[in-house]
Amino acid sequence: MATQWTGKLIGGLIGLFTLGPFGAALGAVLGHQYDQGAATAGADAGRGFGAHFFTATFEVMGHIARADGRVSEREIAAARSVMAALRLDQASVQAAIACFQRGKQPGFDFGRAVQALRRACMGRPDLLRIFFEIQMRAALDGTDLAPPTRDHVRRLAQSLGI
Repeated sequence: MATQWTGKLIGGLIGLFTLGPFGAALGAVLGHQYDQGAATAGADAGRGFGAHFFTATFEVMGHIARADGRVSEREIAAARSVMAALRLDQASVQAAIACFQRGKQPGFDFGRAVQALRRACMGRPDLLRIFFEIQMRAALDGTDLAPPTRDHVRRLAQSLGI
């Protein structure tokens, strides 16, 4: 059985951006309860969205980190900080790293990834704002929004309608 992390991810993100690290922990705990309830009920609702959100979060983060042509240790540390704040288990950390690696490849289709996320969020601008805040925080921590990164973040905001 695959690790269930949709509730933990969304709960942790909402908690992180509303109450900080304590909120992330609280949100992850509440999200864990949601995941357990969904598994018990046999419900699969929300997994499609969660998978899109998770994948896009780390792919876009990798893409933005490579905006200046290389990914620095500071940018990697910023990505790991997001993973730690979300309290990802080891399998989810490995999946996040794989997504980050895909995002920093020269052929990564940024526009397609963002559009897939927009479709998955269907009418939930709050989730798009959370996604953008995660990217902004990682960009600030990684490069202090140096010009190439700033341009990518601006393009992301436009693509999300922010």
